[in-house]
Amino acid sequence: MKYFEFIKRLATFKKYPLFRTVPFRYLLLNILLLSVFISLPFITSLLATVNTFSNLDEVSGDIPEFVIDSGEYRGDEKMIALNEHKVLFTGEISKDEADSLDGEILFAFLRDGIFISDIQNGTFSYSFIGDIKDNESLQQFITDQSASLYFYVLIYITIYVVVIYFLLFTVMLFLSLFLSFVASLMKKKTDYMNWFKIGSYIMMLLSLPIGIAAVYTGMFYWAVLLIALFPYIYYFKKLPDQKKTH
Repeated sequence: MKYFEFIKRLATFKKYPLFRTVPFRYLLLNILLLSVFISLPFITSLLATVNTFSNLDEVSGDIPEFVIDSGEYRGDEKMIALNEHKVLFTGEISKDEADSLDGEILFAFLRDGIFISDIQNGTFSYSFIGDIKDNESLQQFITDQSASLYFYVLIYITIYVVVIYFLLFTVMLFLSLFLSFVASLMKKKTDYMNWFKIGSYIMMLLSLPIGIAAVYTGMFYWAVLLIALFPYIYYFKKLPDQKKTH
């Protein structure tokens, strides 16, 4: 397949590879793959959380009696076991104290808001869930949303990947323009689109093992992407000189 021929061309390290003939769709595909690989830790963590949340319906009968009054939790304190996780209901802990919660707590109704594990800035005020006012409305919410939960998650993941995609596209475009500009100042024959296409392959290949490792470790080792500097520098040195004009 022609797509893999360009990978082979990149890996030869013999001379500056001309990627002008790379179809633009390959460039877009590489950035899409890069976006997915970078998003893998978030996606796997979110899916694990959703799988656990989908089991809330099984313990909805254990939810304590409570009401949300003036943005505050008023009710019984209780810890519910949910597989290897826990769901906490308490009026003793505030959102600002969420960092002190047990690592096994997946979801918590706190004094002045809710806490959701594995979500960036995972504390929210009760206005975020305005339809939930007491234990009965929470039980109804769990029943109603369980069926469509994965649909909403799919939309959320898609939006997340798309945002990462456009961010990467913009960063790599400016990097390519910068490299082409510097090469021109050094009287080297260069083309920003060639750099753009080369960079998409370099970053995609590096992000694959990093993304897979991140799924199992929960950590995305961004520093490994610095390895991309080596092929960039190598091929920069391989740039042919501009032909002198008289």
